[in-house]
Amino acid sequence: MIRGLVMNRSWLIGTALLITAASALILPQLAALEPSIQRQHGAVETFGGGGVVLDNDNLVDRLEELPLSLSIDRVGWKGRVLSLDLKVTGNDPEPQELYQNMALAISFAFQETANVDQLLLRVVAEDKWLDSRRLLLAGDIRRTEWSLRLQEALQTAANCPLPESVKSGLRISESELWKKQFIYP
Repeated sequence: MIRGLVMNRSWLIGTALLITAASALILPQLAALEPSIQRQHGAVETFGGGGVVLDNDNLVDRLEELPLSLSIDRVGWKGRVLSLDLKVTGNDPEPQELYQNMALAISFAFQETANVDQLLLRVVAEDKWLDSRRLLLAGDIRRTEWSLRLQEALQTAANCPLPESVKSGLRISESELWKKQFIYP
């Protein structure tokens, strides 16, 4: 009786160890298949209903379709991270216009694409006299933390400071130049 109990316990422990080892070997292989599935089918369903699969071949065309009032200064695409710099060149744009452009970029990244997990968004001012660029606003927006409520709050923000909930939710930081020139002149 005791011998049968010890054998059953040993068998159970051995089975658990075998399943654990097999899982450790198989799960990374399954995760590696995900990008190849995207290439084969062109799109992958996401929680939000899907969208275009962004890649180096269609990046410029897709961004060109955005109805931005600011020009796109720089773009980067690497490992599910989209980097986008929007450039302010006009005379004293209103904060609301810049917030709306940021919201459009966020909408594109998370509502219109299926494979952008992070958007590194910057709004820069170009100083033509000094031939330099100065950072105004920066955002590190992640799909896992993004919400339509936060995006809409940014879209409808007036010419005043952003609420802390929007800044923290979308990881938006403001430069001193932004605060001095646009918010608290």
